[in-house]
Amino acid sequence: MAKLILKFKDKVIKEYPVSSEAIRIGRLPDNHIVIDNPAVSKHHAAIEMKEGIAILTDLNSTNGTFLNDKKIQEIELKNGDNIIIGKHTLIYESEQEQPDAAKPFFGDFGEATMILDTKRQKDLLAKQKQEAVRIEAQGKQAKLVIIEPGGQEEYKIKKDAIVIGKSHTADVMLKGLLIPPIAATIRKEGDSFYISGYGGWISVTVNGSHAGKNLKLNNNDIIEIRNYKIKFRFD
Repeated sequence: MAKLILKFKDKVIKEYPVSSEAIRIGRLPDNHIVIDNPAVSKHHAAIEMKEGIAILTDLNSTNGTFLNDKKIQEIELKNGDNIIIGKHTLIYESEQEQPDAAKPFFGDFGEATMILDTKRQKDLLAKQKQEAVRIEAQGKQAKLVIIEPGGQEEYKIKKDAIVIGKSHTADVMLKGLLIPPIAATIRKEGDSFYISGYGGWISVTVNGSHAGKNLKLNNNDIIEIRNYKIKFRFD
């Protein structure tokens, strides 16, 4: 079973098993992982297992959720990933181990979320911005072009992971009664891009074939989600 190790600086606070149920992380006691710190939102982030894959989602938190020093909205977790929430770190490990019996880190900081204004967060955001500028300066630009319905609406891919779906937090927002909140995600590894379909009973296809998980995208591939046709461009 996978687990999460909660740390504050170099001190391990507690270990949590990752099960098939969604795990909520935040400051209030109704969360599965409680970090009662003023820099953490009441409901800050969540981790959900989808077909054996752990997906980390930021819940529109005040200070944001970072994975391996990069601010994210939603992304797949891998063994050894470091999730930064406020001033705390959660290490994701996929090996099966028993959780520690240590007590969670609690405190009393009132109702409001304190905006985190530390050198660490500023450095992380600055690093991410520099990386986005570097990618765009390379000349090649990955983008998604909606060719049906409507005409040629473009979305540049400037992050390491983007979400396609009906959710108001999606990077590429689709409309329609049967479009799920999260239909698919696209993540960047090196110079390659991979798509994973999360549409449930709504099929996500690439060039007419089921996308599945971690399918590598090639230039001019056509992604289909319900009545949408989206072209992946990398040129």
